[in-house]
Amino acid sequence: MISLLFNCATKPNQNPVLMKARSKVVEVVLFEVNPGYSQKEAEKALASLNDVLKLYYGFIERTTAKNGDGKYIDIVYWSDMKSAKDAATGIMKNDIATSAFSIIKQESVQMHHFDTFNHFEE
Repeated sequence: MISLLFNCATKPNQNPVLMKARSKVVEVVLFEVNPGYSQKEAEKALASLNDVLKLYYGFIERTTAKNGDGKYIDIVYWSDMKSAKDAATGIMKNDIATSAFSIIKQESVQMHHFDTFNHFEE
């Protein structure tokens, strides 16, 4: 009976664990890839950051996307601002991360942290 009630309270595509761990901070990084790297090389390097990010306290989720003009966006969800900022500092000391960052055109990087105030999901 309890299981039935619980299952009715969530939609089939919702993860109850993630629902409890709503992010308080959204990190947004916009950037371009250095010339000479293929899309496949860029995607592989950027995906390698997943194994690094998941080790940081407060990490919840990450999405990376690109548009047709060679611009990328990395959206990382954190439990709190301190965790987000500590990870941003700490990741620069990680060999896997610095290797992945070498594909990024440094002058194109725009990084911002935002406090969430609204979340809607249907």
